[in-house]
Order: sequence, then C-alpha cells, then structure tokens
Amino acid sequence: MHTSMLNTIAQLYGEYWDGGDDDVSQVIGTSLEPRGMDLLFQHFSLTRCGAGHLVLDIGCRDGRYAIEITRRHGCRTVGIDPVPRNIELAGERIRQENMTYLVSAMEGSVEDLPFEDESIDHIWCRDTLNHVELEPAMRESARVLKPGGWMLVYQTFAGDHLEPLEADRIFKALAIVERSMDSVTFERVSEQHGLRPELRDVIASEWRERAIEDGDDSISQDLLELGRMRRNEREMAERIGRERYEAELAVRLWGIYQLLGKLQPVSYLLRKPPDSSAEAERPE
Repeated sequence: MHTSMLNTIAQLYGEYWDGGDDDVSQVIGTSLEPRGMDLLFQHFSLTRCGAGHLVLDIGCRDGRYAIEITRRHGCRTVGIDPVPRNIELAGERIRQENMTYLVSAMEGSVEDLPFEDESIDHIWCRDTLNHVELEPAMRESARVLKPGGWMLVYQTFAGDHLEPLEADRIFKALAIVERSMDSVTFERVSEQHGLRPELRDVIASEWRERAIEDGDDSISQDLLELGRMRRNEREMAERIGRERYEAELAVRLWGIYQLLGKLQPVSYLLRKPPDSSAEAERPE
C-alpha cells in the first residue's frame, strides 16, 4: 500500500477518531443558533403594512400565509393559486378562521394577474417562482404593485453543490423551470422590471437545522423513506407509477439538499420605486 495512504489511515484512526478529541466534537456539535420560519414575517414587517393596505399572496396554497399576514397587520389579503384544489382548501381555512371579511382566495396565475395596474400595496410570494417563467411573473408583479410597494419573495435556488444529473431529476419531477432556479437570473429579471432588491437574506440550511434542533424528525423520516425507495425502486415505480415515484423521491430530497447546500433558500424584499413626489423609505 502506498505510504501516503498508510499515513492517512493512521491519521484517521490514530489521531482524528481515537475518541479523545473533545474539542472537535464541541465545535461541530454546537448549535449555530439557526433562525426559524418566522423570519419571513419579520422581513415582511419592514414593509410597514397596515390597515387599509391590500396584500396579494401569489401561490397562496391553503391560505395559511394570507390569513397570518392579515392577522399580524390588519390588512386585506387576497390569494391567488393556479390549482383549483388549493383554492378550495384556502376557502375552507378562511371560513374556519372567521376571516372572510378580510381574506379571500381566487384561481389565477402570476403570469397573468387578474388585477388592475398599481392596485396592490404589497406582495407576498413564497415557493412559487420555481414553477414559472420569471419574465412574465416579474413583469406582472411590477405592473400590479403600487409605486413604493414591496414584494417579499422566498425562493429556493440551485446551490453550488447541486450536480447536473441531480438537478435534472428533481426539476423534472417537481415541475420546476430550470432558468428560474438561478439567483443571478432572478435578480436581473427583477431589476429589469423595476423591482430592486433592498434586502437579500440567504437562509441556506438554517430552517432545516432549526427544525432538527427543535425535535422535528421529518428529515430522519425522509432519509428512511429514501432508503426504501432506492432499494425497492422497480416495484414501487410499478405500483404507484414512475412519475409519482419521481415526485415523491424529489420532495424527500428537497430538504436534505438544502442541508447539504445543493439547494439554497433565499428571502428577498424587492421594491418598486415610489413616485418622485413620495418620500422614499428603506427598511430599517
């Protein structure tokens, strides 16, 4: 065996892993105090949203974020989503929360927003732009937003460690537009339509770390199920269908890839410039 390999093995087992280095365990095992998912609401509060404002939730799903925005800020919120079932779920949740007087949901897409020009005070857009072309999405967002209005975007982008074959598999499985997974492209397209990034916060693996530290075992469950899916791929794919199999595989890889840096979540606050007569305020 090559001498350098022998030296490496000696280091690994004789120095690194002999069980006597408590400093390494402390360094690696100490929490970095990751922030939680309430971070987006903290960012949105910088918009100074309040009573009398109309907020648009793009990709509202079951309406939970639209409801929470209204609960925190006293504004009116309207959600749109292209999936009819999501609108049904949002309607049910809105009624259960007794929020029908301030929150509503309708079917619609970000590429063709059913609102008048400059009719929306602020926009909330979470986990949506991965699935659409950025050009029409950001053009429409800028069109309906009032001058001086803010747009919060939470988006997961491809990280530096995501391999091409990995990207191709999960993008196809989750109906993701590859071009929309590039943060540089997102920022360029946003600015082209007059939406300037005033805040950019790279969340990276923080939310996943926080969930694990708080006792959430969903990542462990994802890993367990991925192991089963890999080991029994042919039978599972035949039973539930190849497309469904790929989608289930990809959604379990999503959080793990965020932990590994293959996917990188980022929160943005974009602003449409105010009228020249209005005072320009930046988030503090």
